[in-house]
Amino acid sequence: MHWPSILLYMGSSFFIVIFNKIVLTVFAFTSVPFIMIMQSFFTTAVILLKCTPIQCASEDRSKKDLALVCLLNIGNIFFGLSSAAALNIAMFTALRRVSIFMTMMAQYYVFGEPIDKRVYWSVLIMIIGSMIAAANDVTFSLRGYTLVMVNNVFTTAAQIQTKKTLESSWSKSSILFWSAICSACVSLVSVIHWDPSSFNAWDNWAFQFAFFCSIVLGFAINYSYTWTIEQNDALTLAVAGSTKSAIMGLMVIMGLFDRTYIFSWWNCIGLQISTIGSFMYVLFKNKTPSDSPQKENTLTQENNEKTQTTSRPVV
Repeated sequence: MHWPSILLYMGSSFFIVIFNKIVLTVFAFTSVPFIMIMQSFFTTAVILLKCTPIQCASEDRSKKDLALVCLLNIGNIFFGLSSAAALNIAMFTALRRVSIFMTMMAQYYVFGEPIDKRVYWSVLIMIIGSMIAAANDVTFSLRGYTLVMVNNVFTTAAQIQTKKTLESSWSKSSILFWSAICSACVSLVSVIHWDPSSFNAWDNWAFQFAFFCSIVLGFAINYSYTWTIEQNDALTLAVAGSTKSAIMGLMVIMGLFDRTYIFSWWNCIGLQISTIGSFMYVLFKNKTPSDSPQKENTLTQENNEKTQTTSRPVV
């Protein structure tokens, strides 16, 4: 596992949920597309200032792969921001774990990757815990639940398509750049009828700080997202997000970060079950292949063959 990319993704995704929640809920910011525009501009500026080579479509690269990953990333960002605004952090992070099951099954059907039974059952435990928490969610919002489930679909599709696009010789910087350009264009169309004067906290320093952090973290999470998939796979990205969500859920229950969370025992128990499933997932996923008896027997047999070969007399 490539830990620098994983840790960057976990850190950026942890803090961007908090700052997006502050911007969209605490200050009730009125335009998600405007946040997307600013994140896109910042991402484009960073890539251009770094003078990173940007690839263009050619015969050996698929235009379709790039176009599809750009559109899926736009949908993922939009519904991620919208669902974060509509739900408390604890339920948002719990319901987002559904995307892990989706990613696991998508990797199986798209890439033909086998599913470890222990990983499969740990994912089911996560989903069951999330459902228990949702069943007694006293802040239930049909709109919020719908948005987060659509977000899960876009997240899974974007992760799988990003892996395919990277394998078709597109660099992560090029994917980031063109995704940011497409996101800015789509968001500009959506923000035409938005009146900035409808928001009254522009001069509030706390809002300015939270908004700035949201913009910078937007670049950080998109970069680390692509980097993690490039160095590992989509399922490892889901593992990192699950671990971050588990930690965040525990902190919210303790009264940190989100005042919109209302405590209930069923909700709390469901979140803890989901958290246990998350840590089981990480434990089983990080088991090395040598832990299996079959692998150990194979290695033992190979060592015996080497020993016999080296012990033969030289004629």
